[in-house]
Amino acid sequence: MTSTASAATTRADDSERAGRFLRRLTLATGGGMFIDGFIFASVAAALAGSAMSRDIGVTSTWSQLISSSTLVGTFFGGLLLGPLTDRVGRKPMFTADLMVFLLCSVLMFFVGAAWQVFVLGLVMGLAVGADYSIGSPLLTEFAPSARRGHYLGILEILWNVGYVVAYLVGYLVNTNWPGAWHVTLAASVVPAVVCLIARHGLPESPRWLISKGRRAEAQEVITRELGSSADAEDFAEETQQSTRYRVLFCADYIRRTVFACTFWICIVLPYFALTFFQPTVLKAIGLGGSALAGALLGTVIALLGAGTGWYLVDRVGRRKILVGPMFGCAAALGLVSLGHLLPVWLSTVCFFGYLYSYGIMSILPGIYPDEVFPTSVRTSGVGLASAASRIGAALGTFLLPVSLHHLGLSWSMGFMAAVSLIGGLTAVSWAPETAGRRLTETAHRSASGPRSLDRVAA
Repeated sequence: MTSTASAATTRADDSERAGRFLRRLTLATGGGMFIDGFIFASVAAALAGSAMSRDIGVTSTWSQLISSSTLVGTFFGGLLLGPLTDRVGRKPMFTADLMVFLLCSVLMFFVGAAWQVFVLGLVMGLAVGADYSIGSPLLTEFAPSARRGHYLGILEILWNVGYVVAYLVGYLVNTNWPGAWHVTLAASVVPAVVCLIARHGLPESPRWLISKGRRAEAQEVITRELGSSADAEDFAEETQQSTRYRVLFCADYIRRTVFACTFWICIVLPYFALTFFQPTVLKAIGLGGSALAGALLGTVIALLGAGTGWYLVDRVGRRKILVGPMFGCAAALGLVSLGHLLPVWLSTVCFFGYLYSYGIMSILPGIYPDEVFPTSVRTSGVGLASAASRIGAALGTFLLPVSLHHLGLSWSMGFMAAVSLIGGLTAVSWAPETAGRRLTETAHRSASGPRSLDRVAA
């Protein structure tokens, strides 16, 4: 009896220690997502006021370039630094990218020309792109399969929180101190410092260590951070593997690669464009002077949607909260495209309905790509999908104001609805169900699509 009680106490202590570690890792990783949403909204909020454009000569062309700069930088960050992380490890890159971002955040306070904002936005995007391909894979490789969606979903919620907080800061500055746009641009210094402190002392991923043949080091990390709570996981089933980028395009993984890129593009292309220019879109719908306050409300509605998705992701699975909301977005934007036939209040409700549907599925880009690629190329796969999504988002953000000006609201919203429809059809065809399954199952080469993943689970 004493031995049994002692073992139970040990398991409880290990479980508590693992819980503390996972919460800290989630905070440190989610900080990067918070920062991404924060800097994107900060730039949008600064551009929404007239003072910045007047003070440093931001023309309509520069406004388009600046609005897409962090997205283009994210493309190169994910594409180039994801494979590097698979080779050198998660831990060193996890700190280096944030230090670069922090330096650029400080420099944002001193910008005096539009091109300087553009260049700093590119570099900050490069750091954010690296963090996308490092942070969520690192958390994925520690998180228990039964609650992996819970932990990873928090990351995407924090992106939305970062966006809301930054937009609120920008709204307050534009309303009360319109000439203080430098503060709006540089405010990301605060979350960057907090996140850098939280990341100090975090260990290397044990799955990455095993993939490089360093099993003893991996076991030391597992024992120290997770203890006996790791016994139910599949760490022992990980194998040593070479990092070869071409694996992403081989017959066993090409469909996963295309799926990860496509569904992510279809989620973020409409969202980034429509939220970056929310005041413009809402004015086109007919809100007039209430557009800026409506845009702030819209960011809150998207956050509520993300909270709903986070609650459901481990309960109903990944596939269901992708397919339904994606078609919901298509339907809502399709109705907004009929704005000239609908009363303003109904078009506005439909637009906010799109934002809520987006929010539900917005947590999945931080989950799906991490689960369908093997450890040896996980950050490469996530980085590639992230890069593809940012090019889509950058194109949408760059082209939407041109489309609104030359084609009007109906054609612009119709195009965004079509993108969401493509995403829905892709999800129906290719989205796997990975909830509650071990990484070595979901990422195994024999599990190449929804049907084969279902067979693995059976």
